[in-house]
Amino acid sequence: MKHYIDITLLPSDDIGIHFLWSKVMMQVHLALVEIQDDNKQVPVATSFPEYREYMNKKPGFLGQKLRLMALDESDLIRLDINRWLHRLSDYVHVRGIALVPETDSYESFSRENTKGSLEKHIRRRMKRHEETYEQALSNYGGYEQDDVKSRVPFIKLKSLASGNEFCLNIDKKRVAVNTDELPTHQRFNTYGLNRTAILPKF
Repeated sequence: MKHYIDITLLPSDDIGIHFLWSKVMMQVHLALVEIQDDNKQVPVATSFPEYREYMNKKPGFLGQKLRLMALDESDLIRLDINRWLHRLSDYVHVRGIALVPETDSYESFSRENTKGSLEKHIRRRMKRHEETYEQALSNYGGYEQDDVKSRVPFIKLKSLASGNEFCLNIDKKRVAVNTDELPTHQRFNTYGLNRTAILPKF
């Protein structure tokens, strides 16, 4: 990754940071969908410079900054993020395209799926298999609910296909890599995430 754009979210008394993240990320998603290839992959990554995981009873938090990164400057130009964030211009500050500084720290961001609550799985099974509560419950012995939701930050979004709300849980991993092993080609989903990606941390 050689080029980036920083977007700073500017919450106010009437627009909170979590609501703003939902609006901004939905627009970024729509922008990325516009440039996806036939495999629904994009050449632009999202990263979160102020990312904080759950620690000392403080919940995970994305901070107030979103970074878009690409190997080629032309991909960020084609994305034209200012056009997509125009309606939110009072609540975001978008910087121009800049060169990624030299660094020896790398990370990746990915979507982390949760198992969901046991009750939700039981209700779904009852409906699909026409079972009683007790019958459905017997299929989930030893089930442990995932703690991802409390550990990693998330953004509430609405599916354009179904209209249902969902949580985009975002996990961060440190990546150990030598600079001569950096990939020359990386692709991401339409949220700019990829578990195996190598992004510069700065």
